[in-house]
Amino acid sequence: MDNADRLMMTLVLQYQQLAMMAMGKLARPGEGVRIDLDEAAYFIDVLAMLEEKTRGHLGDELARLLSTAVTDLRLNFVDERRRQSAGPAPAEDAGDGAAPAESAP
Repeated sequence: MDNADRLMMTLVLQYQQLAMMAMGKLARPGEGVRIDLDEAAYFIDVLAMLEEKTRGHLGDELARLLSTAVTDLRLNFVDERRRQSAGPAPAEDAGDGAAPAESAP
């Protein structure tokens, strides 16, 4: 794996982690859990764009990593959007009650 492949792998993993933080699946450093589905959709869209624009130009390992990341993030996004639409579970704190704006990746 050359340096460009390592950089691409790092970029994919960073954006995947940022999307997971935006969906509240991972805590944000210094902030804890905060959900922003618009932000999550942005990171997912960037990775999907990279997947589309690099199709046929990546090695099998990187192409699989990118495809898996996009698919997993989209599934998590749909799950989180559905959860947000249903409202908080009885034991959860509803916060300000404002649901994030819906956005599809």
